[in-house]
Amino acid sequence: MTNRIAPIWVFFALVAFATGTVSVRLNIIHITYAINEINRKIEKSRQEGEVLKLRLAALKSPKKLEELARRKFGFSQPRNEQVVHFTRGTTVNGT
Repeated sequence: MTNRIAPIWVFFALVAFATGTVSVRLNIIHITYAINEINRKIEKSRQEGEVLKLRLAALKSPKKLEELARRKFGFSQPRNEQVVHFTRGTTVNGT
């Protein structure tokens, strides 16, 4: 009778081991998928950051600021009488 019990026990052990192995493999696949998805999001965020840096640099350029001031706010080049020159040591009152 012990000869018959050993093969049944081994069979159940192998089934449990196989089930555990498949379960672990499926978890690995799901985790790998999640990691790849996160890596894609990170790369997309990096690319968006680079685009935003370029847009910021373009918006800070003197030509762009001047064009924006003219178009949006109606600014123009100051006339000579509108320009105030300061020398070192003078105050607004001229003293």
